[in-house]
Amino acid sequence: MNITQETNGELTAVIHINLVEEDYIESVNQQLSDYRKKATMPGFRPGKVPMGMIKKMYGKSVLAEEVNKIISEALNNYIVENKLKVLGYPLPNLEKSAMVDFDKQDSFDFYFDIGLSPEFETSLSDKISVPYYKIKTKDEDVDKAVNDIKVRFGTEENPDTAEETDGLQGMFSELDAEGNIVEGGVEHNGFFRIEDIKLKTIQKKFIGAGADSTVDFNLMKAFKDEAKVESLLHLHDRPEDKMNADYRFVVEKVVRSHEAEIGEELFKKVYPNDDIKTEKEFRNRIKDELSKHHLGDSDRQMLADGINELIKKADIKLPDEFMKRWLVESNKGKITAEQVDEQYESYGKTIRWQLIEAKLQEEYGNDIIVSDEEVRDKVKQYFMGAGGQTESNPQIEGIIDNILKSPEERQRIYSGIMDEKFIKLLKDKIKLKEKEVDSEKFFEIASNTK
Repeated sequence: MNITQETNGELTAVIHINLVEEDYIESVNQQLSDYRKKATMPGFRPGKVPMGMIKKMYGKSVLAEEVNKIISEALNNYIVENKLKVLGYPLPNLEKSAMVDFDKQDSFDFYFDIGLSPEFETSLSDKISVPYYKIKTKDEDVDKAVNDIKVRFGTEENPDTAEETDGLQGMFSELDAEGNIVEGGVEHNGFFRIEDIKLKTIQKKFIGAGADSTVDFNLMKAFKDEAKVESLLHLHDRPEDKMNADYRFVVEKVVRSHEAEIGEELFKKVYPNDDIKTEKEFRNRIKDELSKHHLGDSDRQMLADGINELIKKADIKLPDEFMKRWLVESNKGKITAEQVDEQYESYGKTIRWQLIEAKLQEEYGNDIIVSDEEVRDKVKQYFMGAGGQTESNPQIEGIIDNILKSPEERQRIYSGIMDEKFIKLLKDKIKLKEKEVDSEKFFEIASNTK
């Protein structure tokens, strides 16, 4: 076997593997011998079928299987032994690779394109500066929260048709560019209030809607609120292509709320562990809660700004054409080359951040590495303290096991912990410029952050 590498671009290369008969014949003959031992055929005793017949029946498929196995192992070993930092995984070179004829050939040439990770520098210091937004909680914010609580704890009825102040329960289904439901796409049952839709032209489509009514619309354009769209579609990692896609909403029911009365009964329902007697105390408690929530929003925005600044300073070049091809291949059937072209800026940003993240993990070690134990402990925190629970038990451990069986849920929890670690690290290492803004201004800033 002979393996060579030829550079064919700034960050791309072609690996050529030449395989001759002596590289595979022993393993092929051994495999055929095993087939012969197990073969049964009329007229022959078990294990005594002539090898010529075995080769005729199984020779080609065994040869193809063994050659592919050897090529795969050789390619992986070459990358490891030569310490090649590859992006994605190797792809067959379409120009140099010829059709293989296992009936006539005894030597084979395989060519693979690889994308190489670029060299770059990145570091954290007070020379890197990003804003840190301190969000003021205004009386209007508290008013809105009080109104939401009054609706949430009020009573409901289900009229035949919707008015502007009503809510709608129903199913969201992702649509493709032609307006067809995407097979295997995002589907989620959600609830929203019609008056929360910012775009009046879309809002009007829902007024008068009833059970089984359908409306196709873009949620980001309608609500202009990433967090709300994320919640409605249950998209925890906010993939840009899913967040900005069009969706079909099928109404299941119209929900008309009758608000709860302000008073001690409502205070106890909302904050059962607090002794709240007056509306002023109630509003102050809500204001404290909003302020804590705003801290989380500020942290997440700082992280987004920090990531953008690190990507900008690192100025990482990528083998773009190779990466586009790899994205199509690795998501076969889920995304087209045209879609990759349209969304490549977002994909490129994700790839660049992954490279920076890996380099920072080398420097800061456990400070930004998430262990399986940390993921498990995070889930456990959801249960500890609930209903007075202070210690784990076999039932809780079993529930945790079931939750972590889901790769999506595990990844969501992992990403959340990783974000927390990076937020802490950036707060410690880079310069933060505090800026006081109200919630509306902050929403505008967050909405324009890519």
